[in-house]
Amino acid sequence: MELRASLRKIEEMKGRIEELKLTLQNCEIRIEYLEANKGHQNKQLHHFQNQVRNRDHIMGETVTQIREVADHL
Repeated sequence: MELRASLRKIEEMKGRIEELKLTLQNCEIRIEYLEANKGHQNKQLHHFQNQVRNRDHIMGETVTQIREVADHL
């Protein structure tokens, strides 16, 4: 009787191991996706930072021109 209980427990543990293997695989896939997405988001961040820098430069030039016109009046 103990042998059957032990065998049943072993089979349950094998099933649990398979579930854990699948969970691990899913986690590894998710990590790969997040790492790839991180790279994409970093590129977007740099792009947006450049846009802000360019906008700030243009606004600075505009303010300078407005001051020059105001001084001229």
